[in-house]
Amino acid sequence: MKNKFYTLSSDIIFKNTFDTEDALKKLIKETLNLNVKKIYKNNIELSIDNKKERRKYLDLILETDKGIINVEINHGYKEELPNRNFLYLCKLISASVRKNKSYTNIAKHIQLNITWNLKEYLDFNVEDKKILKFHLSEDKLNEKLYDNIFEIVYINMDYFENVWYHGDIKKENPFLMFLAASTEENMDKISKGDKNMEKLSDKVKKLNQDPDVLDVIIEDEEEIIANSLYEKGVEKGIEKGIEKGIEEGVEKRNVEIVKNLLQKGMTLNEISEVTDLSLEYIKRCSN
Repeated sequence: MKNKFYTLSSDIIFKNTFDTEDALKKLIKETLNLNVKKIYKNNIELSIDNKKERRKYLDLILETDKGIINVEINHGYKEELPNRNFLYLCKLISASVRKNKSYTNIAKHIQLNITWNLKEYLDFNVEDKKILKFHLSEDKLNEKLYDNIFEIVYINMDYFENVWYHGDIKKENPFLMFLAASTEENMDKISKGDKNMEKLSDKVKKLNQDPDVLDVIIEDEEEIIANSLYEKGVEKGIEKGIEKGIEEGVEKRNVEIVKNLLQKGMTLNEISEVTDLSLEYIKRCSN
């Protein structure tokens, strides 16, 4: 039986693939259309030498052709991510102000999110959207826009995955199609002829043969499954508890009604006619 092939939709594979300067420059160029001149800060927790460390993140300060840009790459999308992104950006901008001792000429900050399952968390249809960009709201009082301060960008990988199955891959950005390739064959198909993508493709294949990486992926999958089962169990338990509570409440109320009607002198047959309860049930309630 052929082992499962993990593509770039796996967080561990993704972050171990894009852990070099060349790979990161390619990622930024193809997703943000920015030319990276220099990487000031490359804070990568999970390096090739330490693949079993789970909490890896890419937090970059880049000098680009459009100025100094901060890029935080979040592979997945979680419900708390928007608030986390916003608070993190505010922290970075605040640090920039303190460093420069000025509220003017604040460097632009970009957060780049390569996301799968985006549609599960947003309250509007994103199926036909390749890239979503969000900015700070307009300051109408001072007639000023803050688009030049920060930008949150989501690359909707579900869109590109859908193209693999139903669309024309030749019409889309090859690199984004490469990121969204869900099989080894598709990854080879789209990377063929591009040395940079072929290099990344080879890296993904090597990671799939690395027992340390596979152990972490399997552990993560088992943890996700366990958490999901736990959450479903809690939900089911709450649901059953509510149902049981309702049943017990109805039972208690029926007993009270039957006893009250008996005290008022009504016969069992009369109570049955009034309440639509069976005679056997009424007899049990009256005991």
